[in-house]
Amino acid sequence: MASTTKKVSELIIMKHHIIQGYIQYIHLIEYDHGCLLLDGACRADLTTIQNFFLTTLKRPITDLKVVMVTHLHPDHAGCVASLKQLTQCMVVTGTYTTPWYSGWRGRLAHLIDMTLAIWVADRMGKKRQNIWYSPILKEDIQLRDGEVVPEFEDWHIINTPGHTDRDITLVNSSAKLIYVADLIVSVKNQLCAPILVCFPEQFVYSLKRIKQYIGYTLLMAHVSPQTLENQQIDELINQAPTTPRTNMRTLTRIIKGKWLNYFAFK
Repeated sequence: MASTTKKVSELIIMKHHIIQGYIQYIHLIEYDHGCLLLDGACRADLTTIQNFFLTTLKRPITDLKVVMVTHLHPDHAGCVASLKQLTQCMVVTGTYTTPWYSGWRGRLAHLIDMTLAIWVADRMGKKRQNIWYSPILKEDIQLRDGEVVPEFEDWHIINTPGHTDRDITLVNSSAKLIYVADLIVSVKNQLCAPILVCFPEQFVYSLKRIKQYIGYTLLMAHVSPQTLENQQIDELINQAPTTPRTNMRTLTRIIKGKWLNYFAFK
Protein backbone atom coordinates (compact mmCIF):
# COMPACT_ATOMS: atom_id res chain seq x y z
CA MET A 1 0.00 0.00 0.00
CA ALA A 2 1.13 3.55 -0.67
CA SER A 3 -0.30 7.02 -0.11
CA THR A 4 0.58 10.42 -1.50
CA THR A 5 -0.77 13.87 -0.67
CA LYS A 6 -1.30 16.56 -3.29
CA LYS A 7 -2.44 20.16 -2.90
CA VAL A 8 -5.09 20.56 -5.58
CA SER A 9 -5.74 24.21 -4.72
CA GLU A 10 -5.32 26.62 -1.82
CA LEU A 11 -8.39 25.09 -0.20
CA ILE A 12 -8.33 21.47 -1.34
CA ILE A 13 -5.96 18.76 -0.19
CA MET A 14 -6.19 15.38 -1.91
CA LYS A 15 -4.69 12.10 -0.76
CA HIS A 16 -4.15 9.24 -3.20
CA HIS A 17 -4.08 5.80 -1.62
CA ILE A 18 -3.04 2.63 -3.43
CA ILE A 19 -4.39 -0.54 -1.85
CA GLN A 20 -3.38 -4.04 -2.86
CA GLY A 21 -6.57 -5.71 -3.99
CA TYR A 22 -7.28 -9.33 -4.76
CA ILE A 23 -5.80 -9.26 -8.26
CA GLN A 24 -5.40 -5.53 -8.92
CA TYR A 25 -4.49 -2.24 -7.31
CA ILE A 26 -7.31 -0.23 -5.78
CA HIS A 27 -6.95 3.52 -6.22
CA LEU A 28 -8.77 5.49 -3.53
CA ILE A 29 -8.87 9.29 -3.54
CA GLU A 30 -9.49 10.96 -0.18
CA TYR A 31 -10.75 14.49 0.48
CA ASP A 32 -12.17 16.10 3.60
CA HIS A 33 -15.68 15.96 2.16
CA GLY A 34 -15.54 12.32 1.08
CA CYS A 35 -13.77 9.63 -0.89
CA LEU A 36 -13.72 8.59 -4.54
CA LEU A 37 -12.90 5.08 -5.74
CA LEU A 38 -11.43 5.16 -9.25
CA ASP A 39 -12.72 1.66 -10.07
CA GLY A 40 -15.14 -0.94 -8.71
CA ALA A 41 -12.60 -3.59 -7.58
CA CYS A 42 -13.28 -7.32 -7.06
CA ARG A 43 -16.05 -8.73 -4.94
CA ALA A 44 -13.29 -10.30 -2.84
CA ASP A 45 -11.97 -6.79 -2.02
CA LEU A 46 -14.92 -5.69 0.11
CA THR A 47 -13.32 -6.54 3.47
CA THR A 48 -10.02 -5.01 2.36
CA ILE A 49 -11.73 -1.72 1.51
CA GLN A 50 -13.75 -1.71 4.74
CA ASN A 51 -10.66 -2.34 6.85
CA PHE A 52 -8.73 0.39 5.06
CA PHE A 53 -11.39 2.95 5.91
CA LEU A 54 -11.64 1.88 9.53
CA THR A 55 -7.99 1.24 10.43
CA THR A 56 -5.97 3.46 8.06
CA LEU A 57 -8.24 6.37 7.21
CA LYS A 58 -10.13 6.15 10.51
CA ARG A 59 -13.26 7.19 8.68
CA PRO A 60 -16.62 5.45 8.31
CA ILE A 61 -17.07 3.47 5.10
CA THR A 62 -20.07 5.71 4.38
CA ASP A 63 -17.56 8.46 3.55
CA LEU A 64 -17.17 6.66 0.22
CA LYS A 65 -19.28 8.95 -1.96
CA VAL A 66 -18.58 7.86 -5.56
CA VAL A 67 -17.42 4.62 -7.17
CA MET A 68 -16.30 4.85 -10.78
CA VAL A 69 -16.51 1.83 -13.07
CA THR A 70 -14.08 2.03 -15.99
CA HIS A 71 -15.38 -1.19 -17.55
CA LEU A 72 -17.26 -4.32 -16.55
CA HIS A 73 -14.55 -6.91 -15.87
CA PRO A 74 -14.51 -8.74 -12.50
CA ASP A 75 -11.67 -6.69 -10.99
CA HIS A 76 -13.26 -3.37 -11.98
CA ALA A 77 -16.97 -3.88 -11.31
CA GLY A 78 -17.14 -6.89 -9.00
CA CYS A 79 -17.44 -5.00 -5.71
CA VAL A 80 -19.83 -2.30 -6.87
CA ALA A 81 -23.11 -3.87 -5.73
CA SER A 82 -21.72 -4.63 -2.26
CA LEU A 83 -20.29 -1.13 -1.86
CA LYS A 84 -23.55 0.43 -3.03
CA GLN A 85 -25.53 -1.58 -0.51
CA LEU A 86 -23.11 -0.74 2.29
CA THR A 87 -22.56 2.97 1.66
CA GLN A 88 -25.28 4.21 -0.73
CA CYS A 89 -22.44 5.62 -2.85
CA MET A 90 -23.04 6.94 -6.33
CA VAL A 91 -22.03 4.52 -9.11
CA VAL A 92 -20.71 6.27 -12.21
CA THR A 93 -19.78 4.93 -15.67
CA GLY A 94 -19.16 6.22 -19.14
CA THR A 95 -21.97 6.16 -21.69
CA TYR A 96 -23.21 2.99 -23.35
CA THR A 97 -26.43 1.67 -24.85
CA THR A 98 -26.25 -2.12 -24.50
CA PRO A 99 -25.01 -4.00 -21.41
CA TRP A 100 -21.55 -5.49 -22.00
CA TYR A 101 -22.73 -8.93 -20.92
CA SER A 102 -26.11 -8.93 -22.64
CA GLY A 103 -27.70 -12.04 -24.14
CA TRP A 104 -26.46 -15.61 -23.94
CA ARG A 105 -23.14 -14.68 -25.53
CA GLY A 106 -22.69 -12.02 -22.90
CA ARG A 107 -23.44 -14.45 -20.09
CA LEU A 108 -20.87 -16.85 -21.53
CA ALA A 109 -18.32 -14.01 -21.75
CA HIS A 110 -19.08 -13.15 -18.12
CA LEU A 111 -18.27 -16.70 -17.04
CA ILE A 112 -15.08 -16.72 -19.12
CA ASP A 113 -13.95 -13.40 -17.63
CA MET A 114 -14.45 -14.70 -14.10
CA THR A 115 -12.51 -17.84 -15.07
CA LEU A 116 -9.66 -15.64 -16.32
CA ALA A 117 -9.75 -13.64 -13.08
CA ILE A 118 -9.47 -16.85 -11.05
CA TRP A 119 -6.54 -17.90 -13.25
CA VAL A 120 -4.81 -14.60 -12.52
CA ALA A 121 -5.37 -15.11 -8.79
CA ASP A 122 -3.89 -18.60 -9.02
CA ARG A 123 -0.84 -17.25 -10.85
CA MET A 124 -0.39 -14.65 -8.10
CA GLY A 125 -0.58 -17.32 -5.42
CA LYS A 126 -3.85 -16.01 -4.03
CA LYS A 127 -6.33 -18.20 -2.21
CA ARG A 128 -9.47 -18.71 -4.24
CA GLN A 129 -12.36 -16.53 -3.16
CA ASN A 130 -15.88 -15.88 -4.34
CA ILE A 131 -15.69 -13.29 -7.12
CA TRP A 132 -19.19 -13.77 -8.54
CA TYR A 133 -20.98 -10.53 -9.41
CA SER A 134 -24.00 -9.62 -11.48
CA PRO A 135 -23.32 -9.28 -15.22
CA ILE A 136 -25.72 -6.33 -15.31
CA LEU A 137 -24.44 -3.15 -13.70
CA LYS A 138 -26.91 -0.72 -12.17
CA GLU A 139 -25.18 2.63 -12.33
CA ASP A 140 -26.61 5.93 -11.11
CA ILE A 141 -25.03 8.21 -13.71
CA GLN A 142 -23.45 7.85 -17.13
CA LEU A 143 -20.90 10.54 -17.98
CA ARG A 144 -20.12 11.74 -21.48
CA ASP A 145 -16.59 12.30 -22.70
CA GLY A 146 -15.05 15.27 -20.91
CA GLU A 147 -17.66 15.53 -18.16
CA VAL A 148 -16.60 15.94 -14.54
CA VAL A 149 -17.21 13.44 -11.75
CA PRO A 150 -20.10 14.48 -9.47
CA GLU A 151 -18.89 15.78 -6.08
CA PHE A 152 -15.29 15.55 -7.29
CA GLU A 153 -15.15 18.20 -10.00
CA ASP A 154 -11.34 18.20 -10.21
CA TRP A 155 -11.69 14.81 -11.95
CA HIS A 156 -13.09 14.30 -15.44
CA ILE A 157 -13.37 11.33 -17.77
CA ILE A 158 -12.23 10.68 -21.31
CA ASN A 159 -13.42 7.77 -23.41
CA THR A 160 -10.61 5.28 -24.07
CA PRO A 161 -12.15 2.15 -25.64
CA GLY A 162 -10.17 -0.74 -27.04
CA HIS A 163 -9.82 -3.15 -24.14
CA THR A 164 -13.64 -3.21 -24.26
CA ASP A 165 -16.05 -0.92 -26.07
CA ARG A 166 -16.74 1.37 -23.10
CA ASP A 167 -13.52 1.90 -21.17
CA ILE A 168 -13.00 5.28 -19.59
CA THR A 169 -9.93 7.02 -18.19
CA LEU A 170 -10.03 9.42 -15.24
CA VAL A 171 -7.95 12.60 -15.28
CA ASN A 172 -7.11 15.15 -12.61
CA SER A 173 -5.34 18.01 -14.34
CA SER A 174 -4.65 19.94 -11.13
CA ALA A 175 -2.83 17.01 -9.54
CA LYS A 176 -1.50 15.73 -12.91
CA LEU A 177 -2.89 12.23 -12.39
CA ILE A 178 -4.32 9.95 -15.08
CA TYR A 179 -5.89 6.57 -14.30
CA VAL A 180 -6.09 4.35 -17.39
CA ALA A 181 -7.28 1.13 -15.69
CA ASP A 182 -6.46 -1.76 -18.09
CA LEU A 183 -5.54 0.30 -21.14
CA ILE A 184 -1.91 -0.40 -20.28
CA VAL A 185 -0.36 -3.31 -18.36
CA SER A 186 3.19 -4.58 -17.89
CA VAL A 187 5.16 -7.71 -18.72
CA LYS A 188 8.74 -8.12 -17.50
CA ASN A 189 8.86 -4.45 -16.48
CA GLN A 190 7.80 -3.31 -19.96
CA LEU A 191 4.52 -1.50 -20.55
CA CYS A 192 2.36 -3.27 -23.11
CA ALA A 193 -1.17 -3.81 -24.33
CA PRO A 194 -3.51 -5.80 -22.11
CA ILE A 195 -4.11 -9.46 -22.80
CA LEU A 196 -7.62 -8.55 -24.00
CA VAL A 197 -7.91 -6.00 -26.80
CA CYS A 198 -11.35 -6.46 -28.26
CA PHE A 199 -11.20 -3.43 -30.55
CA PRO A 200 -7.64 -2.85 -31.88
CA GLU A 201 -8.35 0.31 -33.89
CA GLN A 202 -10.07 1.96 -30.94
CA PHE A 203 -7.21 0.86 -28.71
CA VAL A 204 -4.68 2.79 -30.84
CA TYR A 205 -7.02 5.80 -30.90
CA SER A 206 -7.16 5.72 -27.09
CA LEU A 207 -3.38 5.55 -26.76
CA LYS A 208 -3.09 8.62 -28.98
CA ARG A 209 -5.62 10.42 -26.79
CA ILE A 210 -3.59 10.02 -23.62
CA LYS A 211 -0.49 11.49 -25.30
CA GLN A 212 -1.84 14.91 -24.36
CA TYR A 213 -1.11 14.01 -20.73
CA ILE A 214 2.62 13.41 -21.09
CA GLY A 215 4.34 14.14 -17.77
CA TYR A 216 1.34 13.16 -15.68
CA THR A 217 1.60 10.35 -13.13
CA LEU A 218 0.24 7.27 -14.88
CA LEU A 219 -2.01 5.15 -12.65
CA MET A 220 -2.88 1.62 -13.75
CA ALA A 221 -4.83 -1.29 -12.33
CA HIS A 222 -1.99 -3.82 -12.57
CA VAL A 223 1.18 -1.73 -12.58
CA SER A 224 2.78 0.61 -10.05
CA PRO A 225 2.53 4.35 -10.86
CA GLN A 226 5.08 5.92 -13.17
CA THR A 227 5.49 9.08 -15.21
CA LEU A 228 3.72 9.02 -18.57
CA GLU A 229 6.34 9.46 -21.29
CA ASN A 230 5.91 10.13 -24.99
CA GLN A 231 8.30 7.36 -26.05
CA GLN A 232 6.36 4.78 -24.05
CA ILE A 233 3.12 5.62 -25.80
CA ASP A 234 4.75 5.63 -29.23
CA GLU A 235 6.12 2.14 -28.56
CA LEU A 236 2.72 0.94 -27.38
CA ILE A 237 1.11 2.29 -30.55
CA ASN A 238 3.74 0.64 -32.77
CA GLN A 239 3.36 -2.70 -30.97
CA ALA A 240 -0.43 -2.61 -30.67
CA PRO A 241 -2.30 -5.72 -31.83
CA THR A 242 -3.97 -5.49 -35.23
CA THR A 243 -6.50 -8.29 -34.70
CA PRO A 244 -8.92 -8.68 -31.79
CA ARG A 245 -7.79 -10.48 -28.65
CA THR A 246 -11.05 -11.77 -27.22
CA ASN A 247 -11.61 -13.55 -23.93
CA MET A 248 -12.39 -16.83 -25.70
CA ARG A 249 -9.15 -16.66 -27.67
CA THR A 250 -7.24 -15.81 -24.50
CA LEU A 251 -8.75 -18.70 -22.55
CA THR A 252 -7.90 -21.08 -25.40
CA ARG A 253 -4.28 -19.94 -25.44
CA ILE A 254 -4.00 -20.27 -21.67
CA ILE A 255 -5.32 -23.82 -21.85
CA LYS A 256 -2.69 -24.54 -24.48
CA GLY A 257 -0.02 -23.27 -22.10
CA LYS A 258 0.71 -19.95 -23.75
CA TRP A 259 0.84 -16.54 -22.01
CA LEU A 260 1.39 -18.25 -18.64
CA ASN A 261 3.62 -15.44 -17.46
CA TYR A 262 1.57 -12.62 -18.91
CA PHE A 263 0.08 -11.21 -15.74
CA ALA A 264 2.59 -9.79 -13.31
CA PHE A 265 2.50 -6.85 -10.91
CA LYS A 266 5.53 -4.73 -11.65
